[in-house]
Amino acid sequence: MADKQLNEDYLDKDHLEDDEEDELEEGMFGDNMVEEQFQEDWMEEKKPTIPFDNFFIGLFGAVILSILTIRLVTLSELPDVGLKDLLKQVYDSSNFQTIMMSAMIPNLILFFILYKLERWKTNYGVVVASLLITAFLFLHIV
Repeated sequence: MADKQLNEDYLDKDHLEDDEEDELEEGMFGDNMVEEQFQEDWMEEKKPTIPFDNFFIGLFGAVILSILTIRLVTLSELPDVGLKDLLKQVYDSSNFQTIMMSAMIPNLILFFILYKLERWKTNYGVVVASLLITAFLFLHIV
């Protein structure tokens, strides 16, 4: 019984020096346990990355989609024209506004698809591209 009391006195933190306290705490909690808890907390705060969620993918994708739509709309009128000549002829045509508004419809569809997939950065790119095309349309009108 005296030995038991002696062991409890020895383990009492009031009687331990600083080095002995650190060793006792390491034995009770362990460095690995603290590191594992830190890693778990860090992993919970880290958001998963979404593949292909990039502003420039949305921006260039929407512009390319608009150009392809312009090409499809004008395919019957201008079958063998290069891209540069196609855009010049569309810009000078009387149906410019109709063609450009038709080119905006796929961007609208792409916007809603990306909205449902929660690709926010890519969606911002689509919105910026659509605003640039709209600004181009209004500059032609004025």
